Amino acid sequence: MNSRITPLITVIVSVFTMGFAWGIIIPVTSVILEQRQVATPVIGLTATAIFIGLALGAPLVGRSIELFGVKRTILTGLLGSGILMFTLALWTSITAWIALRILIGAAFGAVSTSCETLINRISTEHNRGRNLGFYAFAFSLSLMIAPVALWLLKFGLWVPFCTGGLVCIAATLLVFATIPPMKEEAPNSSIDLHLVRRIILSLATNFMSGFMEGALIALIPIYTLRQGFTTAQTGVLLFAFLLGHGVGPPLIGVLGDRLGLKRVLALSYGLGTVCFISIIYSSAYTTLTGLLVCAGASVGALYPLAVGLIGEQLPSAELPRGNALTTFAYGIGSIIGPLIPALIMHVTVPKSLFVVAAALYALVLVLMKMPKHTPITRP
Repeated sequence: MNSRITPLITVIVSVFTMGFAWGIIIPVTSVILEQRQVATPVIGLTATAIFIGLALGAPLVGRSIELFGVKRTILTGLLGSGILMFTLALWTSITAWIALRILIGAAFGAVSTSCETLINRISTEHNRGRNLGFYAFAFSLSLMIAPVALWLLKFGLWVPFCTGGLVCIAATLLVFATIPPMKEEAPNSSIDLHLVRRIILSLATNFMSGFMEGALIALIPIYTLRQGFTTAQTGVLLFAFLLGHGVGPPLIGVLGDRLGLKRVLALSYGLGTVCFISIIYSSAYTTLTGLLVCAGASVGALYPLAVGLIGEQLPSAELPRGNALTTFAYGIGSIIGPLIPALIMHVTVPKSLFVVAAALYALVLVLMKMPKHTPITRP
């Protein structure tokens, strides 16, 4: 039992560390660039650079796990993140920050893909949803806590980055001490369309997860302000979404272990569709707060449920490549997410943000419910 519990705790600590560093980089660099009066599109580009690195690095991470193992890949990702965080503190030109954030995105991808591979391997059909739910909760919690690093800016621009770097390096010691080396068995063939077809639902769901997180976290404040809510109310409404995003996955994961991950994934899409449609017609502050908590839970559940389905569908040897593909899909969704809804909001009305969200959720739900055609066997 201990051989399973200890690596799981280590994985949760590792993803919390990754999210904490991530949560420091995005707001702190944005504030610093804003103080330097850098153009807003450039600030947006620096934020997107992390997701570009996440997507581009995903295929390499999958191969790294096959060649060097889960433990070494996690260690490399955490140690690399720590070193890059220190470099951000020392090398502060905009061009350097964009390049460094691309590398940090790849390092974060190494940690997340390796951790998800390890969770799928040590989990069973009776606890996979729960384990991945706590994994997602740890990441969401770290993102909510990390912005306190803005307070550290008063001690110097380098202090938040060095704090994140030290946390990453400390986590490498835990990984080194508690995760046993695992010999990898490389699959017989390279990534092909057959592998993609088997995990297409997970790929679509992780793309949707990145798309929705990127769009809603970035644009909910714009929507609420344009609806006439105060800045304080806007902060509460965004926190309501993040609260649901963090608290929902463990509860939905446990439900997935009992009812089946795919069935609960369909329920999550259904819950999100209802919430987004209701938000379109809701103007009351209290009602909107409750709806955003539920919407956050439906969005937060997508990633762990998608990763859990990978564990059910693929043998151990194919998990690194399968998880790498879902990380790639998440990265692409995170890049596109803030762009398309923002453009639609610009040319139409603010509520179109939730029209797009409801339409995409409903589309995936319909596709999930469509009957699968079985090949006709000829005598």
